[in-house]
Amino acid sequence: MKKRLILALVALAGVTVMVAGCTSSSNPSPGPVTSTASQNSVSIQNYAFSPSTLTIQKGANVTWKNDDSVQHTVVSDSSAFSSPLLSTGDTYTYQFNNSGSFSYHCSIHPYMKGTIVIA
Repeated sequence: MKKRLILALVALAGVTVMVAGCTSSSNPSPGPVTSTASQNSVSIQNYAFSPSTLTIQKGANVTWKNDDSVQHTVVSDSSAFSSPLLSTGDTYTYQFNNSGSFSYHCSIHPYMKGTIVIA
């Protein structure tokens, strides 16, 4: 009887730990690549813009930082903005005063693409 009670308590403790792990928000599941960042920043790393889509308010600045080991650029598909060549650690900031969606890419690595959405 005592052995069954101990086994029941161990099982109950295990279930409690499993349920707590399932309801914890400390490790949320990955969401979409769209982000609304409070600091309005985009990291350039591993030949990608992160987040690839950023939603900001009209009049806000966005700062791109090259966290990669090679040079990159940030160039608007509509010629609205264009950064100089960004070496590792360099940043480029642009203020978005018009509403809309602005697609951009790296002119050196054209498969690198991103979008800024003005809410």
